[in-house]
Amino acid sequence: MMLTMEIPDPFTTFRIKKYAEQKGGYRYDFFSGEWDMNCACCEEMLNAPTKKILTKIRLYHTRNECLGGY
Repeated sequence: MMLTMEIPDPFTTFRIKKYAEQKGGYRYDFFSGEWDMNCACCEEMLNAPTKKILTKIRLYHTRNECLGGY
């Protein structure tokens, strides 16, 4: 049995627990500090620095690029 002597970062642990149950396909990348998701229609990877910007990118992508407009 191997014992790890590293002290976990409390803020990283908090973020892992906070975003573990995210809905809508959003994933938080802890190493880069960005949000990402796969498009539901074309499976293209979308990423953004914040969740709000990712939502805007997703809406623009699905309405204009992926589905070809309304």
